[in-house]
Amino acid sequence: MKANIPEVEALVNTDRSLHILFCIIDSGCTSRDVLQSYFDLLGELMKFNIDAFKRFNKYVNTPEKTFLTQINSSLVDSNMLVRCITLSLDRFESQTEDVKVVEVLSECCLLSYMAKVENRLAFLFRLVNIINENVSCLNTSLVVLMLARRKAKLPFYLNALREKEYAEKYPGCLLNNFHNLLRFWQRHYLNKDKDSTCLENSSCIPFSYWKETVSVLLGSDRTSLCAIASYIDEPYMDLDKDLLED
Repeated sequence: MKANIPEVEALVNTDRSLHILFCIIDSGCTSRDVLQSYFDLLGELMKFNIDAFKRFNKYVNTPEKTFLTQINSSLVDSNMLVRCITLSLDRFESQTEDVKVVEVLSECCLLSYMAKVENRLAFLFRLVNIINENVSCLNTSLVVLMLARRKAKLPFYLNALREKEYAEKYPGCLLNNFHNLLRFWQRHYLNKDKDSTCLENSSCIPFSYWKETVSVLLGSDRTSLCAIASYIDEPYMDLDKDLLED
């Protein structure tokens, strides 16, 4: 009897996902490189795969808080998984005519957690804070902002970052740094076709939209609600005006 290839692949992916999941939760792994590899691989196995999220919820239904705690406590290492969950949620939300998708959206702890705006904002704030440690975090923060822009919610997210700055008593610090890092992003990706292709393929978001979103964020028009500069009060502005996008 000939094996059903999709079923075999699903079985292999199930076993791999469970093994990786248990390694993250139960192994007590202290190596950042190993832990990051676990998170990255789990993200790739689960991305856009509604069945994978359903299986995940089945096996992590009780200790989900433990897993979420590990994601939050190791965000530099887990940011690719956070990106996977964010992208997958966005796709699944456009497939609500599918009964199975609706069921998983309502039951899966990871998707439900990421669906809450306050949780996405918390991830975004922390990602922007730790970007200097890992350029991957910059791309994950951009995914959050690109999806917000698609839904005309980019100003809401930028204003939330501004309010968080003031609440933490360092107005301008976060957004000035983020602006400078987006300049670095342009220098890095606009001249590297291979890297930009990888971004597009892994996210299923056209690279043109990545570029456009970064350009909008770097805009110099302080009346634009989608430009970072609009959310930095003049006394705290630390941007080189010659470097602002025209």
